[in-house]
Amino acid sequence: MKKLLLVLLVVCLSGCTQTIQNDQLKNSQSIKQDDKQKVVEAEKIKQLMDGIKQTMPEEIYQELTNKKVVYEIDDIITIGNDQNNPTLRLDFAYQDGQLVQFVNKEYGFLDTLPTRMTSEQQAKETAKTFAKVFLNQDVKLQKTTALSGYDTDQYITFEDEDHHTYLVALNINVLLKYNENS
Repeated sequence: MKKLLLVLLVVCLSGCTQTIQNDQLKNSQSIKQDDKQKVVEAEKIKQLMDGIKQTMPEEIYQELTNKKVVYEIDDIITIGNDQNNPTLRLDFAYQDGQLVQFVNKEYGFLDTLPTRMTSEQQAKETAKTFAKVFLNQDVKLQKTTALSGYDTDQYITFEDEDHHTYLVALNINVLLKYNENS
């Protein structure tokens, strides 16, 4: 009887020990996965900031570098200069890991940029650079019908071969919007 109890105790203890080890392994893997996700998020932010540096005026890049607030809701990554009252906010909307929309919200910071009147050709180059940097695509652009609300000589709208649209502010040579044709 004592031997039977001793065997049962050993079996029980080894089972409990194995369960504890399995739980510890699962927790360890979960922590590593969380750390990995944070690294991916940090890498994504770094990629976006590098893209902003390549495609936007230096003043925008510096403002975001100095006062960067980043958050993600659903599949939209927002980079701004303040959480509650931003004067500069860039929204990058993704679907299945692909950028489908970009909006440079016009909250006032853009009004502080020096005027840099640009030609249609320069604006086209700005849009092409955006496509290359953020979409990893070389695009051919054609001037198209102005986006609603942007039908003045201060803006120009381009469309690529896939009918995606790019809106550029001519007075500051900044891409304000990109919309994937869905």
